[in-house]
Amino acid sequence: MGVTVPFGLASGAGSARVAGGTAEQAGYAAGFMVRTLAGNEDHYNYPGGESFDGGNTVDAILGLDGAGLGRTEADAAFAYLRKNVGGYIGTDYSSLYAGPTGKVLVAVVAHGGDPRDVGPKHVDLLAQLQSSLGAAEPGRYSDLPVTGCGYDPCDYSNTIGQALDIIGVGRATGSAPKEAVDYLLAQQCTDGGFRGELAAAGGACTSDLDATAFAAQAVTGLRGADDAAATRALAFLAGKQAANGGFLNGDGQYNANTAGVAAQAFAAGGRRAELALAQGFLASLQLDCRADESLRGGVAFTAADRAILTSTPTTDKQKTAFDDAVDRALRATPQATLGLAGGDLLGVSVDGASTAVPAEDCPTAPTSTTSTATTSTAPAGSTTAAAAPVATPAASAAPGALAFTGADVALTALLGLVLLLLGAAALVLARRKGAHA
Repeated sequence: MGVTVPFGLASGAGSARVAGGTAEQAGYAAGFMVRTLAGNEDHYNYPGGESFDGGNTVDAILGLDGAGLGRTEADAAFAYLRKNVGGYIGTDYSSLYAGPTGKVLVAVVAHGGDPRDVGPKHVDLLAQLQSSLGAAEPGRYSDLPVTGCGYDPCDYSNTIGQALDIIGVGRATGSAPKEAVDYLLAQQCTDGGFRGELAAAGGACTSDLDATAFAAQAVTGLRGADDAAATRALAFLAGKQAANGGFLNGDGQYNANTAGVAAQAFAAGGRRAELALAQGFLASLQLDCRADESLRGGVAFTAADRAILTSTPTTDKQKTAFDDAVDRALRATPQATLGLAGGDLLGVSVDGASTAVPAEDCPTAPTSTTSTATTSTAPAGSTTAAAAPVATPAASAAPGALAFTGADVALTALLGLVLLLLGAAALVLARRKGAHA
């Protein structure tokens, strides 16, 4: 492997799971992932199709491990990933996708697997990454083959993948190739952020928020949170964080994915104030008791999506928008969960994870008394191992706030009296109409 750089948990990086605060929110998000993974044979697919989305499934495994919950489903999803790893990282097609390989490597190490023996074809992830290092240019983890694949270009490797490869190799072996580290550091722009597309040193450099969040974790694992490169990267992220804790994307939206990975970077770097702010934003996007039971605990991609997912679609256009928002929530929740749990890619681990999933705690459906004195209650089994009440927009400023589950008794009684009078009036009116039919 040549010259290497030591890799390990830096002072700011923590593998301990959060207690209190957003731990409840992370638990409810875990419940959402357990349900949705189990409902799709223990994995996620790409939107609108049946193709295995390995990246999102990896994020879910890491999210569950970070929350320390849903161990049974995390194990099942990990087994599915191992069985289908070759299709995701490209080895089934005599090729290699460098970024996905690094991402799987992080998951394998975090979930206690053997990085040199993955899946039915016994893929050696470390050997695969070593073969790609420098194939396109020195220090770069590249997709293989670099040329002659029948497409142009063949190599789609980027800064996020480079960072994931370094984190994965670092966690698996305790060090990372110096040439790969130097190449990653060459992607840092003058403002402290990292560009998204890999390029040789020099030339224009435009920082990307997501790339910076992943690179900041890699550099922190290599050099510690006090290193100049790590400090500048974390300061760049902090400078882009809005008062609501979120980050604007290219479409001018505050979204859960960027906030989730930025939260991971803040956790790795020991930036507790920025982490808490990002967690509060993520909690504000979480679906509470106003959403359908199947969606509760999931994290919407944006506030606009959250509004859609807490409404009842009636037109075809609304139903399409609703389904699209569900797809985005399936992709946003896993990365948000690790952020809500206060975890990062440097320390997330399945060790100590529980099989438990927080039970739903939404108020039961109101009872209604009929003329035969029968009582209507919520359907049997409505209290399940699922996501539960979470932060509402009004309560989201304080991480850990729960949805409103009570009501003023006097107000409820007054409302009941009004409804009773209206019902009596309606009955009289109905009888009058019947008499003149």
